[in-house]
This record gives sequence, structure tokens and C-alpha cells, in this order.
Amino acid sequence: MGRVKYRPIPVKRLLRRMKDISWLMVDLAFYSVMYGDEELAKEVLELENSVDELDMLLTMQAALATRSVEEAERMVSVFKLASATNAISDAAAEIAKVALHKMRIPREAALSMRGMDEVLARASVRGRAEGVTLRDFMEEAGAIADVVAVRRGREVILEPPLDFKLSPGDVLLLKGSLGAVNTLLKYLGQEPLAKGEGGDAYGEAVDMLAKLRDVTTLMVDLAYTALLTKSEALAEKVMELEEHVDELVEDFQRRVVELESLKPEEKAGMIVIAYASEGIADAANYIVEPLVAGLEPHPIIADVLDETLERISVIEMDESDDGLTLAELGYLKRGLRVLAVRRDGKWIVRPPYSTFRVRRGDVLIVKYVAEVEDVVEALEEEEDREEIIEDIQEEEWKARYH
Repeated sequence: MGRVKYRPIPVKRLLRRMKDISWLMVDLAFYSVMYGDEELAKEVLELENSVDELDMLLTMQAALATRSVEEAERMVSVFKLASATNAISDAAAEIAKVALHKMRIPREAALSMRGMDEVLARASVRGRAEGVTLRDFMEEAGAIADVVAVRRGREVILEPPLDFKLSPGDVLLLKGSLGAVNTLLKYLGQEPLAKGEGGDAYGEAVDMLAKLRDVTTLMVDLAYTALLTKSEALAEKVMELEEHVDELVEDFQRRVVELESLKPEEKAGMIVIAYASEGIADAANYIVEPLVAGLEPHPIIADVLDETLERISVIEMDESDDGLTLAELGYLKRGLRVLAVRRDGKWIVRPPYSTFRVRRGDVLIVKYVAEVEDVVEALEEEEDREEIIEDIQEEEWKARYH
């Protein structure tokens, strides 16, 4: 990585970038194992170096910005979040190494058994795509996909805009439907992904992987939400889920050993993934430790969660929503996922979409990507969201001391 030199970059910007890159790494790591894609695994290891450098720069900048005892107490949450984010990136790197050295699940098998609508692929820019914008590239190719990131040498550009101009040798990480991604790959002169047969041998293993990934991702989302709302109750829920993950990992290991369809080296790889997933759960626990200890989160954390590529915010239900199920609200179709509902001062975590009916005054904690910001703004204006969050923070902080 070389010597890291201090650069005066704001803490908020560094923390935001660390969060963006680390969760990109988690996605890429799990995809690399599920699709047996060594190139994606290599991308994860490249990104790990970026997170390590950002972590060191953040430590320098935060140390310089701390000038009082009160500021130091609040800065604890920033240091913990940065350390946890780095730990998440380390866990993602361990998972990716499994794809490189220990385990192979062919992409054809993964596509067949998971029935995924979205795929992720790596593509190198060459030929007629050189020197054109992403918008022109997709228009010429006749397909649209999400360019999650571009790696240009050691530089990583996350979610580049449509007017981003491509250069020879750029590495694109494409995410979208199988058809769209394959159209873009063909345009670049590369082999398309194939949806084949033969996934039965790996089906149970991949299902277990997906379950671990879902639970650990939920834990981190709830940890971020706990910081956003200053909720000790949600922080405690994160700690409860950590115990659940420990049980899942034990069951995961036992069942993997019993799977006759896996080779010994593949079983070893699965167990490494289990331990790495447990590391992500531990990182979530790490995020909420200051909150449980009674240390108030730093105000910049709320800004970070509202400005990253994957965002967490709030929407309050009114009379027009009263009595509707979460499914009937139609948020999923518009790119919003409900993590939790706050009702009468209590939290309902991961409510069932088909049966849970909202009431007027409920506050929904939603997760979404930056491209959906306009949808969220139409449902709840930013100024109102900020006020709702402040009200929840005040209620939660008062409740723990009364």
C-alpha cells in the first residue's frame, strides 16, 4: 500500500466513503463465492487496501478535530464506526479469498439454483467503448445496468454518473438483470454469463450462505439505525441477533460437514465464510457499543447515513396509509425496504410485508439507494425527515435516563 500521507479530508467524507466501499466489498465477496468468480474476488482485495488507507486518514483527521472532552466522547462513536467498517471490509476480503483459493461454485449453478433476477459481473473497457460516456455506452449497447463501481488503476470510483467518460483499461462492475448485463458484456467483446443446469449439488450450501448474509446485513442495518435514532432498544436488538448468528454459524458448520456433495476443500472454504460472516456480526455489535455505554453518537453520523450510496431514513404514515399492509404501500417496487417500524415509542423489527398493517403516526425506517432519493423526497420531504429523526432521538435519549 505504501506510506499513507496526511491529507485534510473531512471526517464525514472519509467515513461516508469507507461505508460505501466496505458494503460494496461484502456484495462482491458473496457474489464471487456464489458465482465462483475469481476476478470479482480480486476486486475485493483491491478495495480492501483503499479502506485501510481511508481508516488511517480518518484517524488522523478525527484526532486533529477533537478539542474538548464532550467532543472526544462523541468522537468515540466515529472511531468505533470506522473500526467496525474496516472490520467488515476485512471479513469481506476473507470471504473473497475462499473464491480464490478454496471453493468453487460455478456461476451457471448459482444462477440456476438461486433464480436471481440480478447478477454482478466484471467487464474491461476496450474497443468502441473507449472514450465514451456511460450514457452513450449503454445507449449504443442497447441495455441499461447499474455501474456499481469503476476501478481505474488504484482509484475506485463508486456509482459514477452517466456522464462519466470511460478510459481504456477501466474495470466496470456491472449489476442488473442477466439479459442487460450480458448485452453489455457482448458489446465489450466479452463472454456472457450463462444460465445452466447442475445446481443441485450446491443448492443447500448456497441457501445457507444467503441466510447468513441476510441476517448479518440486517444486523449492520439495525446498528446504523440505532445510531441514527440514538435507540438503546435497537442497539440491544443488535446484540440479541449476534447470539442468533453464533447459533447459525454453529449449525452452518455442522451441516456443511455433513454435505456429501461438497469436496473437503470446499467444506473448509464454507467454514471460513461462516467465521467471516460472524466477523460482520461482531462489527455490527461494535458499532452500537458506545450507545449502550451511554455515549451520544456524533451528529455527523446522521449526515453520513443520509448521504451514502445506500441510505437509511424515515417516513411517517398519515391517514391515507392507515390500514395498508407494507406490501400494499408498494415501497419495494420503488426501491425502498422497511427495516423497522416505530409505533407508540416501541420498535417492531423486520415486520412481515404481507400481513403487517401500518397505522397513522407510525414511523418507518427505510433503506434505499441514492438513485431513489427523489421517491423518498416525494413521500417525506428532507426537512420533515430531519425533524422526525430529531424527535425520535430526543425521545430515546430521554427514555434511557428517566
